[in-house]
Amino acid sequence: MKKVILASTVASAFAGSFEVVSSDISSGGIGLDNIKAKVSQSVKLFSQDTTLSAEYDRNENRDGLHETSLSGSMKSIKYELTQSGDGTELKLEADTPDGTTIEAVGDYSAPLGYGLKTVTASRSTSFGDQAVDAELQHTLKSGESKLKLSTILGNGITAIANIANAKGGGAEASYELEYEGTLTEGRTLSANMKVGDGSGEVEYEDAATLASQDSTITATMPLGGSPKVTVKRSWSF
Repeated sequence: MKKVILASTVASAFAGSFEVVSSDISSGGIGLDNIKAKVSQSVKLFSQDTTLSAEYDRNENRDGLHETSLSGSMKSIKYELTQSGDGTELKLEADTPDGTTIEAVGDYSAPLGYGLKTVTASRSTSFGDQAVDAELQHTLKSGESKLKLSTILGNGITAIANIANAKGGGAEASYELEYEGTLTEGRTLSANMKVGDGSGEVEYEDAATLASQDSTITATMPLGGSPKVTVKRSWSF
């Protein structure tokens, strides 16, 4: 009888993906830059929907799994327990009645033991007619607090301000602009630029040209740097 109950408890749905990324074909060589794979299984655990996931990333861990996770929700609290080479991390997330999302992240990295790592609060608000997304994060170990404000200016452009407490007191601020737009179906262009030093990157992604092969061409160009072109092929099951 116990075996029958257990089987009905873990009735599940299985899904996965496999991804191969080429080396930089603009340099004239052809090879593999990375291989990624992910499998996930939805199960009923104590009558709650739970997802078990395992990820392989050759660049992170050639000889084994890069990351395994267990995620789901219990009433109004979402959780994700992740195991990787950096240790074990537990993330808890909940929404308050006023629309604020609270996230707490703790980790267990021997021999330091378990402890709370970061606490983050985020919500959408407005200043006059301008909608603004605000995120405040505090890192307990370093004592550093960061405030991120972002707003959509229009025509695919987003303005972002990052403000952090400086070591000697006061605050340090940095600003950046992001752009994202669709050129034609399956072809997108995105860019980001830091206003202070002019650094950033432009990325063109084309999923239409090689759509019959489930492949995507990605060209990235750091501002002031050399372009890189890769081809990614993905399979889902």
